[in-house]
Amino acid sequence: MATRTSVSAATAVDTAWALFCQFHDVPSHVHAERLVHWLGEDPRHMRAFDDALTLWALAGAGLVKPALEEARRRGSDLQ
Repeated sequence: MATRTSVSAATAVDTAWALFCQFHDVPSHVHAERLVHWLGEDPRHMRAFDDALTLWALAGAGLVKPALEEARRRGSDLQ
């Protein structure tokens, strides 16, 4: 049973990620409605969406941090 739950959770995060990317890349009422509808289908979907957004934020931080460190080495003033 634990495997089934893990697969369901992974599938939910995959779906959350796909819906988020659609809305992020091409914002529209249709994409927003799909995401909101999916979030309302199951309380676990909100957790999966939170997990997807956490991964997105961490990935962004992983990309930004090296750029900031390089700018500091060069003495650039990032505002």
